[in-house]
Amino acid sequence: MHVSLADFYPIADGETLDTHCFQRALNHLATRGGGTLSVPPGRYHLGTLTLGSNINLHLEAGATLLASSRVEDYQQQLAQSQAELSQHVLLYAVGQRNISISGKGVIDGNGDAWFAAEKDEQGYRLPRAQRPRIVVFEDCEQVTLQDFTIIQAPMWTVHLVSCRHVHVDHLTINNSMSMPNTDALDIDSCEAVFVSNSYLSAADDAICIKTSQKPAHLRRAARQIMISNCLLRSYSCAFKIGTETFDDVEDVTVSGCTLFDSNRAIGLLSRDGGQFRRLLFSNITLACRHAPPCHWGKADALFVSVRARDPAIAPGSIEQLQFSNVSGVMEGAINLHAEQPGQIRDVMLANVQLRQVVAAGADQGHYDVRPPCNPESPTGMGLDNAYKLDSASGLAYGVAAYPDGLPGVFARGVENLQLHNVVITRPQPLPHGWHAETVQIL
Repeated sequence: MHVSLADFYPIADGETLDTHCFQRALNHLATRGGGTLSVPPGRYHLGTLTLGSNINLHLEAGATLLASSRVEDYQQQLAQSQAELSQHVLLYAVGQRNISISGKGVIDGNGDAWFAAEKDEQGYRLPRAQRPRIVVFEDCEQVTLQDFTIIQAPMWTVHLVSCRHVHVDHLTINNSMSMPNTDALDIDSCEAVFVSNSYLSAADDAICIKTSQKPAHLRRAARQIMISNCLLRSYSCAFKIGTETFDDVEDVTVSGCTLFDSNRAIGLLSRDGGQFRRLLFSNITLACRHAPPCHWGKADALFVSVRARDPAIAPGSIEQLQFSNVSGVMEGAINLHAEQPGQIRDVMLANVQLRQVVAAGADQGHYDVRPPCNPESPTGMGLDNAYKLDSASGLAYGVAAYPDGLPGVFARGVENLQLHNVVITRPQPLPHGWHAETVQIL
């Protein structure tokens, strides 16, 4: 079945709330077993919508869904999962099958309405509470996101929670680079996921795989995930696994991607007990530069970190890790950083060619292992932990100088590290404060 939203008489002026018209149209399809809801050109002002099985929400070229700036427009249906203490969401589905969003239209998250106009001293625009995520699908199967664009999300943009058989193709997410916590795509405890041919840009992580703390029926490993032919831009981490890792992450391949404008190109951060294994990265180009200090990282091309968040929970190990055919520019270093020896093991870097360059005006020569860091609040989050300053150093807890200066490759506590044809081109003569050796293994 194919119906047009025009048959349900939306106002489409960008100001009057059209949520009721949309939901009536979606419910009409649901009672008839599903179909396509085609959204014609116009500007539609919306709060929460829920999608059912066998439904395709198709946004025609010229159609814009504008997320409401009012908290009360998201309270009729709360997500089971949380992000930044919020359960609010614009487009929501739980326990559904064969659902999709498609078309050449746009979803505008109205992000400016949820953030302070000015940045603080760390480059952080303080957010309002209870910001909505844009798309949240929980415990769904056969999910397709294709061709449409999301801009200016105020929170995590697309959050897929415990879903199976997911296809993301030709998706564009272009968020403001001044709004933290606006991850483009979060793949959370999902299985059999394919992401391809997409442009994902956000101040926070562009793609993040995680296994977050969630209700028991949604807890599972993240596995069998393939990312290919994508452009990823992020002031934080372009591709990240973690930091929320309460369950395992395994069998992930990332290939043929370009990562740019990133404070950290690839980051693998184990914190909460889940094991990482069989992670393969190949044919990657990257460009890393320092971002404002509110963003974790120090222009690291590759960052692998295992450390406890909760003193009562041992972090899971990271093992069977490969980086091959990687080329790019970095202001920082490759940093493999285990809190205890052997927590990172069986790592191979092959055919890696990077140019390490001088950063103007940045605290070059420091590394960043946030989170957790604040000894007074080891399990704290956000401003309480990741941005808490150490009075002794004047830096955020977790930020410190490399011992003996900035190397090209730094490895601490790594077991069975293999380097094959790894070439780091460095300035000559070496700048003051840089390590004399390219590779430092402790």
